[in-house]
Amino acid sequence: MAARWGELLYRMATILAGLIALLVIVGYFYDASRGEPIIPIVPLLLAGIIWLIGRSCRHLPVAY
Repeated sequence: MAARWGELLYRMATILAGLIALLVIVGYFYDASRGEPIIPIVPLLLAGIIWLIGRSCRHLPVAY
């Protein structure tokens, strides 16, 4: 049985947001090792927005 488009978009958005968050965490630890721990807020907000858009796509109606 094929997955609905909304579910597929949600999964893709979740993966993309997770990758962005992972890169932010890696960058934070890299900067912390150099003595400059900075948490970049903009990429984390972007990841959250991407995840929310994917979450809203999860409830798209099924078109046959």
